[in-house]
Amino acid sequence: SGNQCEKGLGGGAGAEYLPNLYEFKRNYLTSLKSETGKRGKLGLPLALGMYELLPLWHGIFTSLGFEVIVSPMSTRRTYEKGQFSIPSDTACYPAKIMHGHIAELIEKGAHAIFYPCLTFNMDEKYSDNHYNCPVVAYYSELLKGNVEELSSVKFLYPYLNINSKSKLTSELYGYLKPFYSDIKKSEVKKAVETGLSRYSDYMNAVKAEGKRALEYARMNGRRIMILAGRPYHIDAEIGHGIDKLANTLGFVVVSEDSVFDMAEPFTVKVLNQWTYHARLYRAARYAAEHSDTELVQLVSFGCGVDAITTDEVRSILESNGKFYTQIKIDEITNLGAVKIRLRSLLGALEERS
Repeated sequence: SGNQCEKGLGGGAGAEYLPNLYEFKRNYLTSLKSETGKRGKLGLPLALGMYELLPLWHGIFTSLGFEVIVSPMSTRRTYEKGQFSIPSDTACYPAKIMHGHIAELIEKGAHAIFYPCLTFNMDEKYSDNHYNCPVVAYYSELLKGNVEELSSVKFLYPYLNINSKSKLTSELYGYLKPFYSDIKKSEVKKAVETGLSRYSDYMNAVKAEGKRALEYARMNGRRIMILAGRPYHIDAEIGHGIDKLANTLGFVVVSEDSVFDMAEPFTVKVLNQWTYHARLYRAARYAAEHSDTELVQLVSFGCGVDAITTDEVRSILESNGKFYTQIKIDEITNLGAVKIRLRSLLGALEERS
């Protein structure tokens, strides 16, 4: 079909509905709403680490009486709005697009914008440590130094510990008090409890949907694809619709964070110190142990730590006779090469079977 006609991909209008965890997560996060609050409009940029922690911060600030504004799902226009404040093109696309999200929140009239510095992600107890990558952890510092428009709003970027309810309460209260003098520690404590509960609800919903998707695939004889990357890869602009493309090829699409805990913890050959990576390795183990499941790893150009993960994921898969497929994604939106890669994977699977 020359990569022009979608019929050649086996999908199109009227195709069978297939579960897609990427779509489920996008719908969940964009459905979070907030009413008018007494403390004004607070913006949350839907980028980088916010893709997973949005329910946490949305719950906290809604409880504190803010009208929470979340920047919309990314488009090419989002990137263009912020491209002139990007100091270096060597950063990954998910980081560079953050500049556009800041611009959109300011356009929407946010009085304050919140994106915290988080050295550590949530501790899921099954890795050597639980760091965020430096870009996810500290990109606020770069934004503060390069986005001149931030001088017109309160840019809140405290260093916080999200693994301790008491520390998160104390640190958040201490940071917000100079900006909002009427805030009470008791209401921050209650807000933190609400936020952590909302985060738990979200993660449980993702895992429940993952189980439902696996059951659907096996009841209907469908292949399963673990489209594995990081939380921000579900972004419509960053992921370029690869999840929907996989659906048209007949795959039920699940994410690494929806299935990783179905595989037993094991020792990898590298220092396993990143929360996102620990999930990725266990998701690869799950794919290696199930004949109907394949893993495709999404990698952003400019991501230094993926130099480690790609070799380890390949090793886990190939040691069990599985194919390793990697797709590098950035601001280039031509999916021709991606189509060829996924169709080649499908062809190899059919030939093997």
